[in-house]
Amino acid sequence: MELVVSKYLGYCFGVNRAITTLFQTIDACPDRKYYTYGPIIHNKRIIDQLARRGVSVIDDISLAEPGSLVFIRTHGVAGSVLRALSERGVEYVDLTCPYVQKIHNVAKESDLLLMVGDIRHPEVEGILGDAKGEYVAVKTLEELKQVLRSDPRRSFTMVAQTTFNMETWLSMKSYVESLRPSEEGYTDEEGIPVAAVRVRDTICHSTSDRQREVETMAKECDFIVVIGDKHSSNTKKLYEIAKNHCSACYIEDVTELPHCLSRYKKIGLSTGASTPGSTIEEVINNMINENNVNNLTEEDIDFAAALEASLQVARVGQRISGTVGVVGTNEIQVELGGKHTGFIPASEFSEEELKTLKAGDEVEAFVMKVSDVEGTVLLSKKKLDSIKGYEKLEAAKENNEILEGKVVEVVKGGVVVSVNSVRVFVPASLASLRKDTDLESMKNQEVRLRIIELENAGRRKRIIGSIRAVLKEEKDAAQAQVWESIEVGKKYVGVVKSLASFGAFVDIGGVDGLVHITDLAWTKLKHPSEIVKEGDSIEVEVKSFDPETRKISLVYKKSNEDPWALLPEAHNVGDVISVTVLKIMPYGAFVSVIPGIDGLVHISQVAPRRLEKVSDVLKVGDVVDAKITEINYETKKISLSIRDALPEEGEAVAADEAAEGSAE
Repeated sequence: MELVVSKYLGYCFGVNRAITTLFQTIDACPDRKYYTYGPIIHNKRIIDQLARRGVSVIDDISLAEPGSLVFIRTHGVAGSVLRALSERGVEYVDLTCPYVQKIHNVAKESDLLLMVGDIRHPEVEGILGDAKGEYVAVKTLEELKQVLRSDPRRSFTMVAQTTFNMETWLSMKSYVESLRPSEEGYTDEEGIPVAAVRVRDTICHSTSDRQREVETMAKECDFIVVIGDKHSSNTKKLYEIAKNHCSACYIEDVTELPHCLSRYKKIGLSTGASTPGSTIEEVINNMINENNVNNLTEEDIDFAAALEASLQVARVGQRISGTVGVVGTNEIQVELGGKHTGFIPASEFSEEELKTLKAGDEVEAFVMKVSDVEGTVLLSKKKLDSIKGYEKLEAAKENNEILEGKVVEVVKGGVVVSVNSVRVFVPASLASLRKDTDLESMKNQEVRLRIIELENAGRRKRIIGSIRAVLKEEKDAAQAQVWESIEVGKKYVGVVKSLASFGAFVDIGGVDGLVHITDLAWTKLKHPSEIVKEGDSIEVEVKSFDPETRKISLVYKKSNEDPWALLPEAHNVGDVISVTVLKIMPYGAFVSVIPGIDGLVHISQVAPRRLEKVSDVLKVGDVVDAKITEINYETKKISLSIRDALPEEGEAVAADEAAEGSAE
């Protein structure tokens, strides 16, 4: 037979706190008269042990003698009971479980309380005794629906008994979360008007942990043994969960252990939150000795260690892991598997993290504050992320690694980069390769940097990084690669870095080359900005380069756009074309032929008659017809005649010249 023992053994946090406080108090002053208001916990062995120490159980405060001390049970009582004790001059120690006390606080603030639990249970009786206004108690989903549908005008605050069945509670919570707002209030999934409900998750994490584990064990085992008092609500629920999946027994001590266990191959064992370690030890020892357990011996089980493990203590400054229990609007509840429940502010998670975070996820956080009274631990994911980030920075500095981060702030003298949730200061002189870089333009940019200085002096950490170091390394590497492979005619896609009157400087991969203004376009430009602007990505071709001076000349204009190559397809000698006057000179006028090519109309070819000045008949901008009289592709010159494009005047002039010749 194989025995599987629960990792949640014995007392929960609230019970352990109560029992420890009670016995310490009695030991410190053994001669005083002591009472417990109701059974301190649901366990007969402990009650008998206290009786032998002279501690009596009372349910009527009038039985408490003046001057005596009353211990309030872990299930809690209404405030009226505490006030009555004070009025009688009876001192008391309130041992109410912190989780139960939280529900009391909710009840005191709620105008209309919806209690999910057993109204006859002492815990529920005490909570309802503190209710500010009206209250309603339900135990099933159907009862919940009936209450909410009975008066849609009401608004409830819904809480649960700390030991309530988690599966039932989740079904109720799911129903409430499915309610849809309407014009008159809310409706449920069947379209029936219902009351408004505000849900408060109050089931003890220890209870939910035990219930989940028992369900898992029951699905894997042939038989489950549950140890606990028959009056214990949380133990009874463990038994009910177990028997839904396999055979099970519910015992108070070793005398009730069945004798037929040896027939089962795999047996699981769990305990209620009020079960003493001595009872657990007796049962397990009996199972080992009497039922042929072959995977455990008495030496294999360290009961003290097992019980201590179930009551792990969280310490301030400790890194701790836990399981997400509830994802709330303002905080994330984390089950730590011990005597405390952790809480992480929801604001410490990103929106994306919150969208995917769910119950059962593992999280790691830093312990900021521990409250043993309330059984809570304030955790910080952000703090742990910062600590881990700092450790990564230390390792990165040691190994000279390049890190990635985001510029989150521009401050006096530099910028702040967030790297692994740690703020790294980068001085202005180390923020860029250029001294005149606008630091504001770097905000929200992703950058790469090295850590060059790191000092941890207590709370004050000095961390300095250099973006420039990485940029220079990258630029040097890129430059080396360019110079190794550069050749005339090679093409690059570069970025225009700056403009000058004589051209544009283009970065072709860590190296800047110059595109002279004459190499930007085939047409004449007044300024490079007519073609490109800073930041443009353009394709350029290497025209020439000098490895010694590290100068590179580039060409942007495309060879297939050379107007002299296109001219033959457009015009030939003898063609009459429309031209625009571009410039007037004493010896003639320059006119446009096609974009990128100008031609000259000599002064003798401007008009049918002799001219003193070209400007007598032409001005810049005039559009006239002209005849192409000559094209010289070697010298790249074109001659045109406006006079020859005027046939009528041309024939008259020819006739006059012929007449003058015959007369002579």
